[in-house]
Amino acid sequence: MQFCHIWLRGVRDIFTWHAEQLSDEKNSPVSAGARVVVKFRNRKRVGIVVGISEKKPDFKTQPILEIWDENFLPTEFLEIAKNVAEEQFCSVQKILGMMVPEKFLLQKNPEIREKFFSLSGTEFENLRGKNQKLVVEKLLKIPEISESELRKIASLATIRGLLEKNILQIRVGKIIPAATPNEKVRENFALTPAQKIAFDQISKTKKPSVLFGVTGSGKTEIYKKLAQQILEKNPDAQVLFLLPEIALTPQLIAEFRAQLGDFIAVWHSNLSVGEKIQEWARCRSGEAKILIGARSAAWVPLQNPKLIILDEEHEWTFKSEFAPRIWTHELVEKIAEKFCAKIVFGSATPRLESFQKCAIGEWDQARLVDRVHAVKMPDIQFVDLKNEGKKGNFTPISEWLADEISKMLERKKQGILFLNRRGFSGSTQCRKCGENVGCPNCSSPMKLHKNFEKEKMLCHVCGYLKPVPEKCPTCGAADFQFRGWGTQQVEKVLGEKFPGIRVLRADADSVSGRYDFEKILQKFHAGDADLLLGTQMIAKGLDFENVELVGVILADVGLGLPDFRADERVFQLLTQVSGRAGRRKTQGKILIQTFRPEEPLFQFVRNHDTENFIADQISDRKNANLPPFSVMAKITFSHADKNISFRESKKFFALAQKSFSTGGGAFSKKNPPPTATETSQKNSSVGVQWAPAFFPKSHGKFHFHVFLRAPDRKILQEFLSKNCDQLVAKIDLFPASLL
Repeated sequence: MQFCHIWLRGVRDIFTWHAEQLSDEKNSPVSAGARVVVKFRNRKRVGIVVGISEKKPDFKTQPILEIWDENFLPTEFLEIAKNVAEEQFCSVQKILGMMVPEKFLLQKNPEIREKFFSLSGTEFENLRGKNQKLVVEKLLKIPEISESELRKIASLATIRGLLEKNILQIRVGKIIPAATPNEKVRENFALTPAQKIAFDQISKTKKPSVLFGVTGSGKTEIYKKLAQQILEKNPDAQVLFLLPEIALTPQLIAEFRAQLGDFIAVWHSNLSVGEKIQEWARCRSGEAKILIGARSAAWVPLQNPKLIILDEEHEWTFKSEFAPRIWTHELVEKIAEKFCAKIVFGSATPRLESFQKCAIGEWDQARLVDRVHAVKMPDIQFVDLKNEGKKGNFTPISEWLADEISKMLERKKQGILFLNRRGFSGSTQCRKCGENVGCPNCSSPMKLHKNFEKEKMLCHVCGYLKPVPEKCPTCGAADFQFRGWGTQQVEKVLGEKFPGIRVLRADADSVSGRYDFEKILQKFHAGDADLLLGTQMIAKGLDFENVELVGVILADVGLGLPDFRADERVFQLLTQVSGRAGRRKTQGKILIQTFRPEEPLFQFVRNHDTENFIADQISDRKNANLPPFSVMAKITFSHADKNISFRESKKFFALAQKSFSTGGGAFSKKNPPPTATETSQKNSSVGVQWAPAFFPKSHGKFHFHVFLRAPDRKILQEFLSKNCDQLVAKIDLFPASLL
């Protein structure tokens, strides 16, 4: 007899049922990954077998009532779920809930398939009405007709009547895709000699590859050819393509449709429940050969993934801020290991960690140093905003940028303006007492937003909304000063400086609907706007033929943050947004406005010098023993009562200090520190630090961090595993941000 450990959605623990052994003892009636029906609390429930044991438990078990699918979930993904749950200090149940849509779990065959109708014979008696005769006449001319075409000439009642009379018969076809892409199919290109060299390098290596190519170097063409190669070699193979932004999927789908046809599935958070059912079923059946999606698509249990691509791999959105808090890079490595799949990480500005893995030989690197259309890299210049203030210009558009926009309009070209701040202004301050208008739930100033002449105050941390105050709540004065720029203010200034200019704004305020951003991009591609103004969503992956000018309104956003990755992120962002200009025929022009033009990283940006920037950063990180030369964990304590949050964080801080200073469970003579790397030899201790969060209060709670830093992951993993059950805290290994 088998004893099956079964996961039921919405049930905290995993319970055990039994299944009778078949007559042949070598064959099992149930295997791990099967979808079964059991009785739980006097109700029939559907679950997934996550483990099997031959040993009888100490308690009485009930039998499995029915087996719906023997191989519902690949066992490889079950093993990944268990491994990630252990490493990330979360439950297997949570991960399985991410892998399987609820409706697909609870219904036997919830997917909708194509239906085709044909005549079941040659005798047609008892035809009633004109519509039934019309259907028969139509099908006498053609062998069969799809349901969608049939509905154009007949109602459901008419079709049902013909089926009941056995005049029509049904053939069930493929699973219907969630949506047909509206994006125009893109042109295919033959690989250039440089692309061919990179393609061959990636094809031959068995290690994960970093495709390091400048913006506009044609990385997507290589991705397409790799996918084509994999699918030609193995018709049962599947390709997983991950993007950092949902908005980039339509453009990429158009690219892949041109090369590989329509067997593409899409997965992201904007899909409806019904659409997720269709796409999940297509991936499971193997009808979808390519899955394109955001980070969550990595959890879709493909049957046979053989190629995994992470485009724009440097993006921090590939790290989940919710449990399981795992980098997508790490997750796809686990998938690739289970299925012997090839991995490609692509970017014009790869993560420092990715560069380091290539340097020590864990990963391979392929490079594209030139743009594919033989166009020079854009000319990047910096505008010192301090000089603009001296001239009396306090608007977000400098004189130089205004002049370049005028020239661009005269040439009937397009431009992009980037500002990583939405809203109208950054803060609202009383002129009399200096008090900022703050959020009651967060330690963050509220931002002024304007919409059709209506004003409101919005917190960008928790979303709290309130009217603009008439008087200062502290001193009663009715005199406010609005500081800082937001995209709404830039849009207003552009309209004043350039009457008649056509501006499309893309930020979280203007892109609230499901297809809003896609419609904005389509309009811009069609030439229906002169300028695309937006936040980070327009900074990467987009390809516009007619864009010759990019203006960065304020490059200082993100500089000076208490995070060792701050400079790296600013460099990546500026390099990416600069790459949107001059991608076809003419060299692009980039104007970057800043109050701090003397910043060293800006010189690397000006010279398109990613490698030397990375070398400089690696040197600093190594000297300071920061990742990737050490491993970090961030443990966050949060509570509505500040004293409780403070007390619990300090208690854990003291425990960590004591454990690592005495060698308890960490370093000792019996358990010496790792000596495999130079870093481990230099630093044989674990660093323990305590600090309030960057926003000490958010969402009505107070937050305090404890940071652990060690030369080896196992050290932190063992310590946290011993103590995580006692922690009411958020554990984040390899945090993307220290804030």
